[in-house]
Amino acid sequence: MESLFWVMSKIMWAFIAPETLLLFLLILSTGLLWTRYNKQGRILIGATVFIITLVSILPFSSWILRPLEDRFPIPKELPSVVDGIIVLAGAENVSVTAARGQPSVYDGGERLTTFAWLAHTYPDAVLLFSGGSGSLTEQKYKPADTARKIFNQIGLDSGRVTFESDSKNTEENALNSYALIKPIPGQRWILVTSAFHMPRAVGLFRKAGWNIIPYPVDFQTTKHFSLKFDFREIGRLSLGIREWLGLFVYRAIGATLTLLPGP
Repeated sequence: MESLFWVMSKIMWAFIAPETLLLFLLILSTGLLWTRYNKQGRILIGATVFIITLVSILPFSSWILRPLEDRFPIPKELPSVVDGIIVLAGAENVSVTAARGQPSVYDGGERLTTFAWLAHTYPDAVLLFSGGSGSLTEQKYKPADTARKIFNQIGLDSGRVTFESDSKNTEENALNSYALIKPIPGQRWILVTSAFHMPRAVGLFRKAGWNIIPYPVDFQTTKHFSLKFDFREIGRLSLGIREWLGLFVYRAIGATLTLLPGP
């Protein structure tokens, strides 16, 4: 059932992602230009270009991402002793790593570097890397393979790290990690993931029975809104919409206790 939910969520998002819809509109409107509906095509292509321009200039992505990133502040002080540190996969470019033999990451590499820093800060803590492949078509290569290479390059002995490589989404991250570690109530565990992803991750880990200490990284926004022309804003807007949809869906199916988990 969980695998079916994951497959359906992947397929649905592939069709409704903003970048997909905008590309579809451009293709459709261009096609209409060569038919008797060319007037409608000109209107549609003009509207699509206007939307792309608007999203590229106005800080829509910041408006939608910032409430998520501000939900959990970076801890000003950490406990003197922690029992373990968890980092969620998601920054690893597994296909390029496999093809080139050199570890490659997307945005979000701070997940791994912060995890390594915390591991050095707490040399006796249990270390857990959680996350399998999120690809529908490629399950051969796992994020853990890339993470091992990076940890060894930056001076963290990957032998210290327990790797959970079966989970395909954040809910499975929480459930599989809990089953693997079996944390004792009262233990202190730090969770490292991207700031925009932290509310959903915290909600799912709490529902699994794990009350963790959030350590957000990989911020996409600043404290100020600004106007600029940047096509990458479409990708960041898509990131925010996907995260909010995830929060709504997980709350609707009862995987989290609240819509927007907070401190």
